Amino acid sequence: MILFTKKLETVKKIKLTIITVNYNTKELIRELVESVKKSNADFGIKHVVVENSEENLSDIPGIVYLKNSGNVGFAQGNNLGVTKAVGEYVWFLNPDTTVDPDTISFMVKYMDDHPEVGVATPKVVLMNGRLDKNCRRRFPTPFSSLKSFLGFNGYFINSPENEEVEVDSVMGSSLLVRRALGEQIGWWDKDYFMNGEDLEFCWQIKALGYKIKYVPNVVVHHHHGASTGLKATSQHITKATSEIKRRTILGATDAMRIFYKKHYSKNIFQDTFVYLGICLLERIRLMKWRV
Repeated sequence: MILFTKKLETVKKIKLTIITVNYNTKELIRELVESVKKSNADFGIKHVVVENSEENLSDIPGIVYLKNSGNVGFAQGNNLGVTKAVGEYVWFLNPDTTVDPDTISFMVKYMDDHPEVGVATPKVVLMNGRLDKNCRRRFPTPFSSLKSFLGFNGYFINSPENEEVEVDSVMGSSLLVRRALGEQIGWWDKDYFMNGEDLEFCWQIKALGYKIKYVPNVVVHHHHGASTGLKATSQHITKATSEIKRRTILGATDAMRIFYKKHYSKNIFQDTFVYLGICLLERIRLMKWRV
């Protein structure tokens, strides 16, 4: 591991640490860092960037830069980042996101005012202006997963997108958490390489008795899929190869198996049915992307 440290420009007391794991999104992450610097926060912000690819971001000013020897995955990348975290809150933000000037200050004050909330996210908006529905989800039970597989809404909250609502899980691409709670659950579960770790994270926070909230008063903008190449909204900017797409698909279905085994495994009949369904979904996705 190589450590590059840039002196932070602010002298304010740090209340929030932002953790960003980069994988082949060098140009986008510069936009994120700049948007954070333009935030109207009256407290200090520490931004830790963890490098999981061959890119070199050590020339970006105002960040703490940690470089892994290779792609260790999203969970372990974040776990490296939190070793440098300070302040009351940690916000995990993907490199293909940006924040509006008032987003950070609003969300931190929201957490200050709502001690019953352990994790929160603002409204996450795709570059086409639509809500990224993944930012407010239910846990994927066997029944909801079947509904989703059949083309029905199994995971996503149905309430109006501008309505604050309690959810089961937010996305790891925008996840604000109390640092003390993250430490209590041991941060991210390294059983997950990519995908599913945000569901596990929120499951563990809810198990402590805290709420997970979607707060649409402010916005995070999200390219979604810039690293993986599997989303139509980011096809024009992704550098993902066929191998990366294949690895991402397999990582997602592996995450389904892991999450199900940890929380829903019941009997041989149900388990066989679920695992066969995951295998079928995996084959369909591989065929769709021809990888």
